[in-house]
Amino acid sequence: MIHPVKVSLLLSSLFFSLFLTTAANAEVSVALRLDRHEATTADSIRMVVSISGTRSSDLEPRVAGIEAFSLSSGGTSSRIQIINGKVDAGVDYTYFIRPKRTGSFQIGPASVRVDRKTYSSNTVFLKITEQAQATGIDRGPLFLTARVSSTEIYVEQQVIYTLKFYRQVKVSDLSLSLSDMEHLIFKQLGKPLEYESVYNGKRYQVVEVSHAAIASKGGDYTIGPARMTMTVYEPSRRSRRSSFDDPFFSSFSSSRPVTLAGETLQLHVMPLPEEGRPTDFSGLVGGFKISSGLSPSQIKEGESATLTVVVSGRGNVKRIPDLTIPEIRRIKIYADQPELEVDTDRKGLMGSKTMKWAFVPESIGDYKIPPLSVSFFDTASSQYEVLKTLPLSLSVLPGEKDRQIASIDITKGETVQKSAKERIKEIGHDILPVHTSIKLLNVGLQPRSIRLILFAALIAPFLVYVMAFCLMRLKKRSKKAFALTKARKAAKTFMRKCGRGKLVPADFHEAIRSYLNDRFGLLLGSVTPQEAVEILVSRGVNPDTAQKMKSVLHGLEDAIYTGSRANEMYETHGDISNLVRRIEKEIKD
Repeated sequence: MIHPVKVSLLLSSLFFSLFLTTAANAEVSVALRLDRHEATTADSIRMVVSISGTRSSDLEPRVAGIEAFSLSSGGTSSRIQIINGKVDAGVDYTYFIRPKRTGSFQIGPASVRVDRKTYSSNTVFLKITEQAQATGIDRGPLFLTARVSSTEIYVEQQVIYTLKFYRQVKVSDLSLSLSDMEHLIFKQLGKPLEYESVYNGKRYQVVEVSHAAIASKGGDYTIGPARMTMTVYEPSRRSRRSSFDDPFFSSFSSSRPVTLAGETLQLHVMPLPEEGRPTDFSGLVGGFKISSGLSPSQIKEGESATLTVVVSGRGNVKRIPDLTIPEIRRIKIYADQPELEVDTDRKGLMGSKTMKWAFVPESIGDYKIPPLSVSFFDTASSQYEVLKTLPLSLSVLPGEKDRQIASIDITKGETVQKSAKERIKEIGHDILPVHTSIKLLNVGLQPRSIRLILFAALIAPFLVYVMAFCLMRLKKRSKKAFALTKARKAAKTFMRKCGRGKLVPADFHEAIRSYLNDRFGLLLGSVTPQEAVEILVSRGVNPDTAQKMKSVLHGLEDAIYTGSRANEMYETHGDISNLVRRIEKEIKD
């Protein structure tokens, strides 16, 4: 009898062997990353080389560009993940590098050899600056420092406010509070960094926290000291040092709360210059760029194109204005809702705003899309800049030719393609005999018969006219009665269409057009929001009610042509039905 435990172990072994085989067949890739991109000569930087697609390599990675650093290994860890049935196996090599000098360095690529094939990673950049001059005073096992990247900035320009907490003892329950400042806001940049550094010849563990500070008003600011509270664990007297002679391995017998304060800093904020300020300046400060695209640039009559404009950069990105397009003759323009994305890194705030418009040309031809512009104050050059999109062109071609239909040639038994609007060909004439004398009509007619025939010929046109007049009156009355019946049922027909189920905006737009045609006896192939207002007001509908119908039609056209909700049910169908009921009450027949 087979033991259940042995069966489970066998299945588990086969399971993991299958996954490892799958992982081995996956594509190998290498990535290089640092825990930060700016440091001092006293800091250590954590560097990780991640290999995906395998859990082992023939040799350890070789990293280019680290000649100016001392390197020490931080260990190796393997990983395996199973996400949606896909196996992602890999191995991470961790190193700690310490700079030997200042400068800007390009580190990488990291080269890895797997199954006799070499793979390379990306490159990263690292800036090393000189360590801040120490005071020479022993600041003890715990202290907090503060600095700003610049002491003189412009209004709305971001400055990096950095706090560093140095420790040589064990702590917990860290809590940081910043000084409250009017007209000066702080935004934390990412998660705190933890690394090892040297200060006054002593080695510390460092926690670094960075904030972007933005002043909304000019003047001199005094940034009060930031405060950090924590619980500090004190080593016992019986065992001040461990066998490793390191305070981090000491035994602890008690703890106490401690609050540290950083330095007080001065910041001078200058107002933006008046000289050269563009009239459309929105307060955007930093460094930005603009891009645009028209897709497609060539369409057929009845189709639409989309213009996309993206303004991106680093600075107070929430000040990026919503751009507007001037009216273009014979083109309907529908604006989509702008999308703003804000992100942060160690250098501050950055982001982008994406704006889209749907273009619906009314006729064929070539159209010029005027360039759009946005202005900002460039902090690098200390002057105003104006960004402009490139001029674009939209070409509208005729729609499809007359629909082709298939017919069968009976004589040949072949299928022939013919136009649905093929002209009628004339193949002959019907020629009646021509009589040159009345005697040839009927030789045997009597004079009385001739008089009757002449009388009938004279009275016949009048009788035909009377009959035609009566038929026309009867037809007109029938049409009028039919139109009146159709007008009375227009609202009910509209309600029935709306109650069939989920409708897209195009269905609602068509239902409203049909309602207006049926209710007022019109033959409109299409209806614009302004035409609907004019029709309703002319029939006695309150102008406010007519404007509500105009807003509804505008919303439907936006949904149709921008595509943002083209496949969704128009959620306000209940409001539209109530609006139609209100129109019915206000119409003056």
